[in-house]
Amino acid sequence: MATAAELLQLAKTHHVAGRLAEAEPFYRAALAADGSSAEAHFLLGVVCNTLGRPDEAILLLSLAVAGRPNHVESRHYLAVVLASRDRLDEAVAHLEEAQRQDPHSSEILANLRNVSAARCDARGQQFAGAGRWEESAACHQEALGLQADYVPALGNLGNALKNLGRMDDAAACYRRILEIAPNVALAHNDLGLLAQAQGQLPQAIEHYRRALALDDNFAEAHTNLGTALAIEGRLDEAESCCRRAIQLKPELADAHHDLGAVLVLQDRLDDALASFDRAIALAPNLAMAYLHRGDVYRSKRMHNAAILNYQECLSRGAPLADAYLNLAISYCEIGQPDLAVECCQKGLALQPRNALLCNTMAYALHMQGQADAMLEWSRRAIELAPDNAALHGNLIYALNYIPGVDPAGLFAEHLAWGKRHADPLTALAPPHDNDPAPGRRLRIGYVSAHFCRHAVHYFSEPLMAAHDHEQFEIYCYSDSPFEDVATARILPSADHWRRTSQATDEQLAQMIRDDRIDILVDLAGHISGNRLLVFARKPAPIQVTYIGYQNTTGMAAMDYRLTDERADPPGRTDALHAEKLVRLPRSFFCYRPPDEAPPITPLPARASGQVTFGSFNSFSKVTPQVIAVWLTILERVNGSRLIVLADRGGFVQRRLGEMARQRGLDPARIVVVDRRPLKEYLQLLQLADIALDAFPFNGHTTTCDSIWMGVPVVMLEGETYASRFGGSVLANVGLESAIAGNIEQYVEIAVGLAEDLDALESLRSELRPRMASSVLLDFAGFARNVEAAYRQMWHDWCATGKRD
Repeated sequence: MATAAELLQLAKTHHVAGRLAEAEPFYRAALAADGSSAEAHFLLGVVCNTLGRPDEAILLLSLAVAGRPNHVESRHYLAVVLASRDRLDEAVAHLEEAQRQDPHSSEILANLRNVSAARCDARGQQFAGAGRWEESAACHQEALGLQADYVPALGNLGNALKNLGRMDDAAACYRRILEIAPNVALAHNDLGLLAQAQGQLPQAIEHYRRALALDDNFAEAHTNLGTALAIEGRLDEAESCCRRAIQLKPELADAHHDLGAVLVLQDRLDDALASFDRAIALAPNLAMAYLHRGDVYRSKRMHNAAILNYQECLSRGAPLADAYLNLAISYCEIGQPDLAVECCQKGLALQPRNALLCNTMAYALHMQGQADAMLEWSRRAIELAPDNAALHGNLIYALNYIPGVDPAGLFAEHLAWGKRHADPLTALAPPHDNDPAPGRRLRIGYVSAHFCRHAVHYFSEPLMAAHDHEQFEIYCYSDSPFEDVATARILPSADHWRRTSQATDEQLAQMIRDDRIDILVDLAGHISGNRLLVFARKPAPIQVTYIGYQNTTGMAAMDYRLTDERADPPGRTDALHAEKLVRLPRSFFCYRPPDEAPPITPLPARASGQVTFGSFNSFSKVTPQVIAVWLTILERVNGSRLIVLADRGGFVQRRLGEMARQRGLDPARIVVVDRRPLKEYLQLLQLADIALDAFPFNGHTTTCDSIWMGVPVVMLEGETYASRFGGSVLANVGLESAIAGNIEQYVEIAVGLAEDLDALESLRSELRPRMASSVLLDFAGFARNVEAAYRQMWHDWCATGKRD
């Protein structure tokens, strides 16, 4: 029988010849014969590690070191295997002892530096995982102090420095990697990410392409390139890049997310949702996927689904200011400004200088009727982003709501907006070469984000439906990604339908020029979703603003505004407009009653024994001054109550209750109800006997809705269009007597109506037929009036090349 020494020698013979599988059983036989053989433990450990069994090798090598503590080779080899298994602390300890035993070994010293550097680097990555970037950077720098050319530490240090905002230092790390190893694709990818973060898209794209030239299977570089190309508007190329990344690495959640972002830019919202769903399925904690899925739901007006996704984003431990911002906007859109204010406060705690959060805070406060606080936040937003035309426009829009604002001062604010944001673009606009034949068929373009169910569409749709297409070729530039039943009705009225929500202002202006539009009509003014900076580029020779906004645009490029003599009496408001006022005969609008409108019901006061007043305007119009007048009416009409459409249970209800108690009124006489779907809103109108309009900013859609439901509206008429345009509704249905010239008259009219239930009951049954037979529903007659105005504008331009 062979001795342990003989078996060991046979094993070594096979080992030296490279026959490791044959050597292993002889090493094991030698250990069976002599279990204390440190040499056999060492050599068998080497064989096991070489054959891909490092954990078994570590056990054998540890026994070898225990048996021969001073055997440097065993200790050194054990340290190398430990390091390969990321047991870095143990590896460093063995290397330090091996280096003490053999201080002249350059190999041991090099491995000690490398493993020590790896240990520091690993500690830095742990800090990075916790977002502790200063500590992470310190560890990576320590690693590089041990091994200056340690590539992993250079890459990780670059990432830490990037997160610390030290972009130049981060770039230096990535460039150093390429000096050491020019073919490291990851370094080019990191340089691309750095350039993209700094807004240097051409440089980013170049780096991503270099990374892919080195490794075309680098899925992350493909998706990063796709993101950069998408920002440049090269959407087809971007989609191809993202799909290539998914082909290479189907489990890469970021690629699915980035594909979704590209599909959003292509208005392929359902496809985008599928991509975000897949990204979340692969990476349930990918916060950005929830954020952007929420954005898609918000675009589709699925606000509750959007809110859930923003909440999921934040619950993933991602305190993103954008998530708080979009959540606040969604709460505003469903009529919950209290929750919106809370979200803005949390977002501003993260980013105090975020102009969009300041603006949304202003909007939420505006919804609550807090005018002074709203103005403060709006002005703060403009200070933070002075070149943002939309933020400045939001401020001047809000000023229309505030009692006591000087009309001349408000006009000056509009002109200041135009001078800063619009007029410089107008100065660069090229001339127009449209065919100046006075009688030819004209191309009319309408620009709106509200060719869908919206307050504006009830007035734009009748005009679209009644145009004379033999004389006018109608182009609709629909700027909303959302389409609904109203869109389906409007769309056939257009000769050409352009979906423009993803077009930049420059792209849309060029599209309009390419369509050779003769008269371009704005249906938004300074309300949300406007494209005034498209009009500033003067893409059409004649430009008109109409219906969406209750004041001037303040811009030199807008030639005309359509109105009527009731809303803008001749000579009274002309000087407050940058545009020339064109007064249409009889009425400046037509109204399309909602299909959901239920029949007229009996007068509620007959059944309840109490008169019910109603306020159905946006509560942003309801200032403390308005509330005070309404409380006076409640005092005068015993037992009456007031229904207010607002945010139930929040700030608004508390304010109304407090003001009622201060006047000695029971707060229960004021019933606050939440915003609701259209059909339920119309049913709510049925509960009112009399509607009370807000001032100084009249209602329009709500006034028309109230009249259609048989509810007379009491309004206070002022000096400017915003406080007069509701009078065009009342005057055209024979309710001149409901228009007050001052607050005292307003109160007396409301009280007088409440005290004569017989007259009120008769009026309730008459108002819908009156409206139906009035000019307000004469779509064809109204369209002819508008077309006559267009034709006159065109004749003037053909004759003089200008509006006058």
